[in-house]
Amino acid sequence: MASPYEKLANAPASTKGAALLLVLAVVGAGWYSLYYSEVVSKVERAAQRTPTLNDDLREQKQIEKNLVKFQDEINKLRQARDRMRDRLPEQPAIAGLLQQIHSQAKVVGLDVNRFERGKNENKQLYARIPVRMTLNGTFHQVATFFYYLGRLTRIVNIEDIELVTLNRRDEGDDRIQAICSATTFMYLAPKDANKGGK
Repeated sequence: MASPYEKLANAPASTKGAALLLVLAVVGAGWYSLYYSEVVSKVERAAQRTPTLNDDLREQKQIEKNLVKFQDEINKLRQARDRMRDRLPEQPAIAGLLQQIHSQAKVVGLDVNRFERGKNENKQLYARIPVRMTLNGTFHQVATFFYYLGRLTRIVNIEDIELVTLNRRDEGDDRIQAICSATTFMYLAPKDANKGGK
């Protein structure tokens, strides 16, 4: 008895062609059902998700754009905060300030007779730190000294000014004594605002 392969080998060409077409059709149907239809289905699902993904992409790009804008704003606010900390620090740092004041008085030619730090006066968000001073020099030297104090980075107010003539050397060059308070300020965080003066 002949095997199916031998029968096919001895069959006419038309039968062989029909068998080949049948095998190709079976393979094609199997490929279509197992692979191609699944791929087409995935492509269709992906195509349906494309508008949603595009919307999400636009939203993410907008968020990224806003994030950069907010980061720039945060950086500007930090820089402004740092500038304000120079003007209104969180620590008294009076020793450094007194050194600056004393140096400025010497630069303009004043004699500094007294520095006396007063007690802190706490307000709601800041503390006033007064320093009582007695200075000797000409009126021009005192006025120049006050001018330069006003140009310091840290806020310094000159208050309670008393001017007393000491002696007359010659016309237009009177020596005076200036007694005043140089008041600076310190930022108090809300939790520290109720504490007593230091």
